[in-house]
Amino acid sequence: MLIIPPNAFGDAVTNMAIDAALLGTLPPDTALLRHYAWTEPSATFGYTQAYAAVAALCPPGVRLCRRPTGGGFVDHRNDWTYALVVGRAVPAVDLPAPKIYSLVHAALRDALADSGVAARLAPCPEACGGPSTRCFDRPAGDDVVDPLGTKLAGAAMRRTREGLLLQGSLARECLPDSLDFEGLKARFAGVVAASLELRPGEPDDLRPLFNAEKIAEASERFGDENWLKKR
Repeated sequence: MLIIPPNAFGDAVTNMAIDAALLGTLPPDTALLRHYAWTEPSATFGYTQAYAAVAALCPPGVRLCRRPTGGGFVDHRNDWTYALVVGRAVPAVDLPAPKIYSLVHAALRDALADSGVAARLAPCPEACGGPSTRCFDRPAGDDVVDPLGTKLAGAAMRRTREGLLLQGSLARECLPDSLDFEGLKARFAGVVAASLELRPGEPDDLRPLFNAEKIAEASERFGDENWLKKR
């Protein structure tokens, strides 16, 4: 089953904590695709990035938080943010990371196309250049780009013994003002479900998945200065 919960709002620490906690509460044979927005100006950066390097990029007044996943610095003040959590018993979780990345971004490309936005997947990394500190400076292989090669969407992943977490961002400034994001979410979820060979659905009660105790524990970690500046 692929669960698609209602849209959520949270501060940077809470959003990261919920994504991380879901890895421990999601049934093993289940995946969950959630969209969330931000209650404060926020930016996140990859688990392995050096704090000093990304702090220099962060605009004044923007809350900075280290993600549980990799990738680069992402300014969330004008993006559409989602997370895909996949339980360890879902067959697709064992696919190579580049294959999962490609499947999810192909689903987003198709959802954008069905919403009237032309998009394609970027070519291999060699054609795009090396890694960048800022996620949206230039595309990596299989990022979603527009016909001219401008990056529209990127993502970062973390795989654990409990499953896989993919956190993704879609740049709103590159999209039409008239885009129906609720329709985009529904189309994206449908293609992701087909790609993972899961049926969209919803349990009778979502509350056990969003375990308050585990989210609180994760919030302590993501809100701690030692986590923020650990590298």
